[in-house]
Amino acid sequence: MYRPAVSTSLHAQKKGGGDVVSKKGKIQVQLLETIPNIGQSGDIILVSSAVFQNQLKRGNKARLISDEEVERIEQKKVEEDQRMADMAMQTKALLEEAMIENLGGEGQCGTGSTNSEDDIICGVALELKRKAGPEGNLFGGVNPKMIMDALKERYPKGSWEGRQVKLMELKDSNGNDVKGKDIKHVGDYNVTISLWRGIEATFILSIHPE
Repeated sequence: MYRPAVSTSLHAQKKGGGDVVSKKGKIQVQLLETIPNIGQSGDIILVSSAVFQNQLKRGNKARLISDEEVERIEQKKVEEDQRMADMAMQTKALLEEAMIENLGGEGQCGTGSTNSEDDIICGVALELKRKAGPEGNLFGGVNPKMIMDALKERYPKGSWEGRQVKLMELKDSNGNDVKGKDIKHVGDYNVTISLWRGIEATFILSIHPE
């Protein structure tokens, strides 16, 4: 089972429990809102008692937090990260199943993962039909958002929410980067998407004329 790396901004100082955790005159608090130059909402930081009493507590911007609460938050984060990683792997499996059924195409797939031991699967996982002229020029382009929306529609059981889910790379059959502009021609395109930290999928997008 995939084990995500744990990344956290929690800075608890172990003092054997208790409601107030302190170190060198500072106390441990959890921010209740984002404060410029201090931290993001939910961050757990050490501040002076004066800062907490005069700035954070008075404006209900932070609260005291114990080591026990920090441990519970960390555990929940680990569990949530694992859940998201499992869902990402399931989504990747859906794409790979489709690619196996549609191997080939003019696109050049990579491994689709940061893990070099993964087998290379190169196939069409998404097909779009668009109005096009006799030379294959599209009447209106296809942009990254349209591709992500089409993936959600094509694979409704996939996990497509969250900041980690995004299009990372888009190239034509000649290897030219076209991510920064709309696709304007029918053909096969190499797409790499991020599904979660360290989990990517690479597949062929095939655009056909209606």
